[in-house]
Amino acid sequence: MKTLQLEFYKIKRRKVWLTMLAMLSAQMLWGLWALRNPGDRELQSGWLVLLYDLSMLDSIMLPTMMSILASRLADIEHKGCTYKQLKTLRSAGSLYHAKAVCGFLIIAVMLIIQFAFFISLGYYLGYEGNPDLKYYLLSYLLKLTANLSLFLLQLALSMLFANQMIPMAAGLGGSMTALLLSFVKTSSFLPWGGNLSASLVHADWNPDARIITYFYRTFSTREQAAVVCIFVWAAIFYVSGRIMFTRREL
Repeated sequence: MKTLQLEFYKIKRRKVWLTMLAMLSAQMLWGLWALRNPGDRELQSGWLVLLYDLSMLDSIMLPTMMSILASRLADIEHKGCTYKQLKTLRSAGSLYHAKAVCGFLIIAVMLIIQFAFFISLGYYLGYEGNPDLKYYLLSYLLKLTANLSLFLLQLALSMLFANQMIPMAAGLGGSMTALLLSFVKTSSFLPWGGNLSASLVHADWNPDARIITYFYRTFSTREQAAVVCIFVWAAIFYVSGRIMFTRREL
């Protein structure tokens, strides 16, 4: 617990929260622009559209944001060359665990703010009915795990490499991968496709009527396996990152 408290103390003046809020602000501005003046069909299916759009946004934006968050949590020790000293005061495993938990809490709060804003926006725009609490809670838990796995991947890279351009390049590559996947698939076994796999809403385009119909997905066996992979990747990245950092000679 004391190691975790120290992690929050170390990032107190690093404006980590400001960075995360900047990403959320970009999503909020997009929502205010893209969802303005909804028609009758949009008002009827608005709660489904929100879940669908959030999954698309997060799949593209959050791989890069997770790399930024991981870098902000890890590079302070690189700059001060203090990893070796810290290992004499705390075990390497507890140091890695504290950074992982710190990032997890930041991601959890960030997604709560995101969901709260878009649900409030839905009520403001006058969407019919209420959001389906079961689907929204499930979507939150899946997105939390999917982005945690990306954060743990980036955290391992950020703690192992002093040059933070390496993990940043991996994060940007992850965003590009997710963008390409979003054009061709609705799920993926790759870690950067976790937000796509976690999407609970599917969109069907009717070219004759020129309308989009949104509905809750019925997951095939393959898509269910892709959802399970979200949790598998999170476990793999946590265990492997902790082992590599613990055994690394600094």
